[in-house]
Amino acid sequence: MKAFRLVSMLALVLTLGVATTSCKKVKDADVQTAVQTALAANPDLAGVSVAVLNQVVTLTGTVKDDAAKAFAATTATAVQNVKSVVNNLEVVPPAPDFTAIDAALNTALVDALKDHQTVKAEVKEGIVTLTGEIRKRDLPTLMQKITALNPQQVVNNITVK
Repeated sequence: MKAFRLVSMLALVLTLGVATTSCKKVKDADVQTAVQTALAANPDLAGVSVAVLNQVVTLTGTVKDDAAKAFAATTATAVQNVKSVVNNLEVVPPAPDFTAIDAALNTALVDALKDHQTVKAEVKEGIVTLTGEIRKRDLPTLMQKITALNPQQVVNNITVK
């Protein structure tokens, strides 16, 4: 009876040993390649980096919005052999396009500066930079006209006489 138990235990240990050594071990590099391939299908995820340790995927980099961040995590989670995903992506919205704002400001500045011929204005990214000369008494009126246009900022480099 004791011999039967010993043989049974030995057989069980051997079976478990064979089962654990015969299991296919998944390499982190293979998981990383699979996740990168899945993410590469979406151009909005071009700024995403992938690292894998013990089948845990860590996503880093920047995306344009929360939807892209969530999509990256969902896509990585769907890849075979991924245990979990750590989503360290940062949402950085694209810079605003000031083309229309600058055009509107330039158009409005023509009227605002018509009574101040010695003052010049330059607009870039919503910022109005004033140069030239003006009389002290005319400066408040000009500044009111300029601020009424609602620029992002006014840089006053005017020389006051």
